[in-house]
Formats: sequence, structure tokens, C-alpha cells
Amino acid sequence: MLRRSARAHLLGLIAAAVLPVWLFAAYLLVQYALQQQTRFEQDALRTARQVSLVVEAELVNLQTILDGLSKSATLANGDLKAFHDETSRLVQGTDQVLTLNDAGGNQLTNTDIAQGENLLLVEPATAEESEKLKSAGVLVSNVFADRGSGGYRVAVSRRVLGPKGEQWLLSISVPTTRIRDVMLPAVPEGWTVGIGDRGGNYITRSTQHEKVTGKPGLPEYVDKIVGSAGSFKSRNFEGATLLAGYYRSTYSGWFYAANVPLSDVQAPLWRSLAAICGIGLAALLLSLALAYVVGKRLTEATIDLAGRAEALGLGREVEPMSTSVAEFATVAKAMVDAERAIAKRTRELETVLETVPAAVWFTYDPQARQVIRNRFAAELMGLLTRKSFGTPDRVIDTVAVKDGHTVTREDRPLSRAMRGETIDNQEFAYTLPSGVQRHLLSSARPIRDPGGSIIGAVQISLDISERKRGEEQRQLLVNELNHRVKNTLAVVQSIANQTIRNASDLTEAGLNLSSRLVSLAKAHDILTRENWSGADLADLIMNSIKPHAALDRFQISGEDVWLPPNVALSFALALHELATNAIKYGALSNSTGTVSVAWNIVGDDRVRHLELEWREEGGPPVARVVRKGFGTQLLKRVFAYDSAGGVVLDFEKSGLRCIFHLNLSEAEAADDRLLP
Repeated sequence: MLRRSARAHLLGLIAAAVLPVWLFAAYLLVQYALQQQTRFEQDALRTARQVSLVVEAELVNLQTILDGLSKSATLANGDLKAFHDETSRLVQGTDQVLTLNDAGGNQLTNTDIAQGENLLLVEPATAEESEKLKSAGVLVSNVFADRGSGGYRVAVSRRVLGPKGEQWLLSISVPTTRIRDVMLPAVPEGWTVGIGDRGGNYITRSTQHEKVTGKPGLPEYVDKIVGSAGSFKSRNFEGATLLAGYYRSTYSGWFYAANVPLSDVQAPLWRSLAAICGIGLAALLLSLALAYVVGKRLTEATIDLAGRAEALGLGREVEPMSTSVAEFATVAKAMVDAERAIAKRTRELETVLETVPAAVWFTYDPQARQVIRNRFAAELMGLLTRKSFGTPDRVIDTVAVKDGHTVTREDRPLSRAMRGETIDNQEFAYTLPSGVQRHLLSSARPIRDPGGSIIGAVQISLDISERKRGEEQRQLLVNELNHRVKNTLAVVQSIANQTIRNASDLTEAGLNLSSRLVSLAKAHDILTRENWSGADLADLIMNSIKPHAALDRFQISGEDVWLPPNVALSFALALHELATNAIKYGALSNSTGTVSVAWNIVGDDRVRHLELEWREEGGPPVARVVRKGFGTQLLKRVFAYDSAGGVVLDFEKSGLRCIFHLNLSEAEAADDRLLP
């Protein structure tokens, strides 16, 4: 195809301009009229869309409030009173009303009505609205009358789950005046913008809001709003012909229509008709002389514009263009704005990817060997330095394991996504070259071009290493708890068996068993307070003797000693037996006897021995016991940790003397041993 420059075309046009001046003027007039009408249609469409963006942003803000309330603990627990108080505080001082309805349309709470008063019965959602709620989870209502104030409102609703899994509807409504106030700053001077709901009723209009809100629009006007966007001519309520552009939102289903009187559109045309007729002849004579100059400028400007379009396509910076041709200047400015917008969005995306605490990898390599990673992904893989974001880099060699099996590079999420697979929340254990192990929860998706062909893939992974370590720690704690419970049950069983065996009757056995178990429980309380790390000997002695006698009958002295858990239990039982025996037969059986408890540590840090003496004085004369009861057997058996340790009982005439010898080093090592 033969192509000529703009200059050549202009010269040919002028040379062929043999038509009468009036025909030439008429041609220009028609072209001008079409251009003006097209521009106004575009302005109308753009205005309608701009207004929709402002209003829909307000609706999304209302949805955000619902999203936050849907996670309320009071709602999850079904505490409607507390939920009513919470929502009432939230909307206090605003024109917002929050309601909670069940599936049958019964109101459960309403911030306009005190909780406990009779609530309203509202109409359940229609089949179309129910389908919208089911698919999107959110529904923007049509305009409806406010029964309280007599005005009109609109609402945003979302589904929430009740405490038993029932389907409830959480809604927030505002008066239509609020929609009007939000819209007005976006309405250009001289334009009229109206908003209608899915049923064709007006929600608001930039003029005569009070007159039209809640009312149906003119049928001949509303019937022309077909599809998602368009323009048309129609009469308004006053009978004037309008040029209208509309846009219907996919989020709310509302339509936004921007109108301008057709007379305003045509006025410049009629004013231009007189001027065109007057200068038509002069323009024809001058055009030949100007054609060369204008054509040259157009050609140069076109070349410059093409260069900027190429730079925009390659992602390079687009320089501003200086030209006397307004359209070229507009296109050039649009290209500059587009380049800056693309650069801004790119920086925003990079900032998000560099900030989000998730590892992100992109690849456009069919083998998934070259990747683009964000900062978190680099740190997760142990890379201290990396290339700038957007620059491909080679993957590092790691060992991946899933469900106990090693996963090859070809079967990992990013490689599978390059083959068209979708991976959701799969756990992998990666071993880095440094030996560090990471547990990742990974998802991956293919990236497709508009034709559906795979051009790349993206993988997002969360570091769940801490969660895995926490699970392992919890399992260790469960195992330790099982071990401690078994040990305690063994101790209780031993106490019960020997108590019953040495008791003369069941009543005595019950009292003795109860007393010994209480002593064991008090020792458990001390150990529980210390997270079963052990117990302080002095605290243990005080808690063991306090239930039996006044502390002024005792003389207690000794250095700080920390006992392992099972040794602490043994001492608690032994001290209980000694105190009980002293009350029955020894120094505590009268009003003058005393008991001294003293201990000290001998040895070094490697082998430490505890020596503790229980000495009674001032009691009845003591005779040596021939028959060994439960208490004596317990004292002898509980502390036999090594051949050098044990218990020495000396029945002196002045009172019982009991000496404990305990190898603390060995006792700490043998903490897991069951008590007899």
C-alpha cells in the first residue's frame, strides 16, 4: 500500500478543493458537530464513571465496617446484647444504622432500637439478591423507605455465621443524602448526575434530590440504560432534551447517569456556523499556503509521537512533547501520564512485595530456573545480597521434602505452575545450602496472557518453621505430662497399698490415706507454681508442717536448697509422716515439746550431698519401736538413691532423731525414677 506523508495529503486535499465554499463550510460544520457530540458523550461517560468510583468507594468503606464486625467475638458467641452495645458505640454520632437479621427476615439487633424492644420484621432477600449474596458474599440494596424518619436509605449487607452455623445477614445503612453529599464534589459545573438502583428508582440526583429520591425514573429514560455503559438522548422531568452518558456498576448494580442539556452541546455549533461561513472563502485561499507548513509540522509531530509510543511500549521514560497541534499534545500528555501511572503502580507493587511478610517468586522461564524474588524470599533462602527487584536470578540448590519424600525440582510448586497446575497450601521442608531447614506453606498459579497461554508462574510461601517447632514443643510437653501423671499415679498407688496394708480398720485407713494425699497435693501445688522445675526445701518444709502444728513449736534453719520434683514429693511425704508421728507419740503430743529441723550441703559442685536432721525434744520418753509401720518403711525406702544415702532413725530417750542423707547430684539425674 502506497503511503504518503501528512503534508502530501494536505496538499492533495487543497488541490482537489473545487467544491463551493458553502459545501466546504457545511462539511466542516458536520465534522465539527460530530466531534463536539462525541466529546460530550465521552465526557458524560467519564463523568458517570468518576461519580461511580467516588460513590462505590463509600460503599466499600461501609463494607469494610461489616467485614470488621463479622469477626466480632460477641457475634461468634451469639451474645446479641453485647453485639448490640458494640455496634451502637461504633455508629454513635453518625447517620449509620447497623442491623442483624436472620434468614427469615427477623431482626436480631438494630442500633436504632434498644436491645430487648420489639424489633422489625423485614422482607427476606429475593432470589436474585440471595444469589448475589451467595456468589459475592456482599449485597448493595435498592433504595428503601426509612420507617423511622420517613426518608430514604440504602444499605450494604453481608452474610455472617451465627454461633451454631446459621446464616445471618449483617447490614449497615445510610440515608440517601449521604450518597448525594459524597457525589456532589465529583459533579462538573453545568452537569446533572443521577444515581438509580437496580429497579430503576432514583437514589439521588445532584439537583432536586428531595423531589426524586425513592421515586421511579422516567420510563423512556430508564429503558435506554441497557448494558454496562453507553450514551443516549432523552427528555427529562422538565421536558428538556438531554445528552446522557451512563455506567452501571457490577458491584452494586446501580446506574450512574451524567446529563447535559442538548442545547449546551449544540450552542458552540451554531455559533461556529456564522464564523465558518464568513471565513470559508478566505480559508480556502490561505489553506494552500499553510498546507505545506502545517503538513510539515504534523509529520514531525507524528514521528515524535510514534517515538514516544515506542518508548511507552518498552517501559522507558516518555518525555513531554512540545507541539502546536492540540490533539497531538493531548495524546503525548496522555502517554506521559500513562508512563508515570505505570511507573507508580510498578513502584507500589514492588513496595508491597518488599513489605509483605511472605516469600514471592515469579518466573518466566519454562524450566523455572530463573526467578524474580522479593526481599522476604531472598532472606528466607539465606541470600544476604540479591539483584534489584524485577531482575531474574538463578534459583539456589535446596533439598525439598514433602510428606517424608524428596521432591525433585520439576515437581516443586513453581515448576508445576509453569505446566498449568494450581497448587494450594502445600507444606514443604527445605534444606538450604547452609544446612538451615525451613518449613514453607506454598501456593502457586500460572500466569496467562489474554489468549490463555502460559507465559509465567508465581509462587507465594509462608514461613511456618516457628509453627512446626511449636507443634514439636507441644508434643514434648504432652509426653512430659503423661510421664508426670504416671509417676504421680504410681506414688498414689504405693501410698494407698501400704496405708491399707498397715491400717487396723477402714476408718483409720481412710483418714491416713486422705491426710497423706493432702500432703502430696500441697507438694504438687508448690511444684506447679514452679512449672515442675523443682521446689525450695525451706518452702516445702513450711508447707508440710503448717497443717499439723504451730510454727513456734519448730526451729528451722538451713541454706537455700533446690530439690528435683520427685525428691520434693518424697520429702513432702516423709515430713508429713514425721509431723504426724510427733503429734501422736512425740514432742508435739504435749504442750512443751519442740522440733528442730536443720540441714546443710556438703561436697563440691560435682557431687553434692544434702544432710537434714529432724530432732524432737521435750516430749514423752521414747522407746524403740519394734514393729515398722508405714511411716518408718516410707522413710527408709523413699531416700535410697545411692549406697551412701538413706535415712537414720535414732530413738533417743529425749526424743526421735531422724537424719536424711541424700546425694543431690544423683537425685537430679534420677528425677524420672518412680517413687515406691
